[in-house]
Amino acid sequence: MQRKTYGPCSLVLCLLFASPNLFAEELEAFTEPAKRVAIPAPEIGVISEILVKEGDEVRETQILARLDDSVLRASLEVAKAAKDALGSRRSAEAELTMREKQLESYKELRERGNATQRELERAESEYHQAASRLQTVREELEVRRLEYERVKAQIKQRVLRTPIHGFVVAIDKEVGEFVSPTDAVIMHVVHLDTLKAVFMVPIDAAQGLSVGQNVKLNFGYHGKIVGGVIEFVSPVAQAESSTVRVKVRIPNQKHEVQSGVVCRWDLRFEPAVEKTTRASEAAGSIR
Repeated sequence: MQRKTYGPCSLVLCLLFASPNLFAEELEAFTEPAKRVAIPAPEIGVISEILVKEGDEVRETQILARLDDSVLRASLEVAKAAKDALGSRRSAEAELTMREKQLESYKELRERGNATQRELERAESEYHQAASRLQTVREELEVRRLEYERVKAQIKQRVLRTPIHGFVVAIDKEVGEFVSPTDAVIMHVVHLDTLKAVFMVPIDAAQGLSVGQNVKLNFGYHGKIVGGVIEFVSPVAQAESSTVRVKVRIPNQKHEVQSGVVCRWDLRFEPAVEKTTRASEAAGSIR
């Protein structure tokens, strides 16, 4: 039996037609939200109020839920009373004023020779002691103020706000449930003004792609064309499939495209010169 032989050009053509993934013309992926945030409770406690429901549109910093803060509010009142207690400070200020006048009086008496050096030194010592007591009182009041601010911050942490504008897609807990550190997520919010789609592009086709490049995507059964922008081209190829991960950002301010639907990227929109160049390079490498 006579064995057929193939030249370099014939081998290139065989590779191009025998391997459909080598120059795949249309790729498929599913749209995803550009951002999906799991809203956790920063502290343990019992959920006292949920202010939204699934499907609600929420704005950035909007309050979503609250944890019970009755104990902390009682602590806040105690801290406020301690912070505003001024009796000790006024007493220390009055004593300092008195000691200061005594010191000035002893200085005048000493200049006239009617007071001893020891009496003057004792007056100075009493003045410095009164100044130290006033400083101690002021430091204690500052600590009380900081304690008051700490309790306020703890109460603020028991209010859950969304960090993004989007839609509530899932609520994992109900009012009255306990939130623990190991199960802190209460709900999920997604941002749909921008979507993303991740395509596995053949290595040969990915060589002509770059971040910021505009692409055209085909959506749904009606073939709606929507523009996208390449956001990421992986520098590492998948050895098993000989593909490169490419992430495309899809502007969606009017919410015309739904998340979770299939979209197709037709690589035939690439300039034909790029494909010709790649075929020539493949033939040269075989030679």
